[in-house]
Amino acid sequence: GAAAELHMPPPNDGEDQAALYSMHQSIKLCAASAAASGAAQPPSAGGDALPLPAVWVSRWVDYSKKYGLGYKLSNGCSGVFFNDATKMLLERDNDTLAYIERMRRDDGSKYDVSRPNRLSAYPQELTKKVTLMEHFKNYLDETHPNRDSPVHAPARGASGDSGRGVYVRKWMRTRHSIIFRLSNNHFQVNFFDDTEVLLWSDRRWVTYKGKNKVRATYELSDIAAVPELTKRIKYVTDILSQLVSRV
Repeated sequence: GAAAELHMPPPNDGEDQAALYSMHQSIKLCAASAAASGAAQPPSAGGDALPLPAVWVSRWVDYSKKYGLGYKLSNGCSGVFFNDATKMLLERDNDTLAYIERMRRDDGSKYDVSRPNRLSAYPQELTKKVTLMEHFKNYLDETHPNRDSPVHAPARGASGDSGRGVYVRKWMRTRHSIIFRLSNNHFQVNFFDDTEVLLWSDRRWVTYKGKNKVRATYELSDIAAVPELTKRIKYVTDILSQLVSRV
């Protein structure tokens, strides 16, 4: 199973625990109802296709042996998760810059505080991290120029979430995947065979990029009809089980 291979964050680490628990319950319920109903019905086609998420991680590079994880988002923003758990997010205008730090409450729980900055004027103490962020951004722009381009514009009204200001709050690697826990509580799993699963935090939906490279969103109750997704959802469920059991 996945148990031995996860590099787990410490328990009681915050904001997304309720969302993880809710996702885990939804997946288990849908799996149980699919098993009970037997034959899977294919997802309905036609004009009622579900929207894609407002934002997802579209490219990434793991340089955590030295500095951290660099990534690009589908909305054109660039970010870094540094090894000290601080983060940076650069908006598409290449100037609006958020510096995000972990703070601890009296009860030991943690939360993020975002401080607005500009790339054209930032405090001197951020110089090294800004430089690293620019290196990560340039590397990803140059090495993956055609990945997931053009920039994805979310469907209006798809969700209350515009995707603006979303960043990678936590991440981890397993033997088969890299996992991004986004600040809007979406849970993205990129498998090393270039398929991706993204669980929505506010809907019983899953967005899947399959072996055909096409992204589509499904109701969790429909996934039994998509065999390659079903297999991956089982893996994601195992990971969620471990995460929620550690609270």
